[in-house]
Amino acid sequence: MNKKSMSVTEMRLLLGIGKTDSYWLVKKGYFETVIIAGKMRVIVDSFEKWYDNQLHYKKVDGTPPGKNWTGITFSIREVAELLCISDSSVYELLKKNVFRTARVGQATRIYKDSFEEWYQSQTYYIKADVHKEVIDL
Repeated sequence: MNKKSMSVTEMRLLLGIGKTDSYWLVKKGYFETVIIAGKMRVIVDSFEKWYDNQLHYKKVDGTPPGKNWTGITFSIREVAELLCISDSSVYELLKKNVFRTARVGQATRIYKDSFEEWYQSQTYYIKADVHKEVIDL
């Protein structure tokens, strides 16, 4: 039977964080909590929803965070690697507002469809895989 709730201590151990950080997350209201028999419990479904929508905290079991963002967006580093350019060059492109972006916690994410649309409309940058094909010829 799957648990419907977990203790704050269980949540803390799951994320590998300290007591202060775990109660800070609770206080911020990132996920739903209830009091049962005088003890605070974290609702598992709301915790998992929060986990899939954030990128900062990582579970100690290796489950990657941000599932809802990694499928539809790129990180700054991913775009830099994709184009074989530096992170600072990607930030320069961001200043020109060539991509649609989203803030996820502290991170800026670039929507994949926006990136592809921009990429097709320009001729200066070449993707790493295309660059490799040209070199191989």
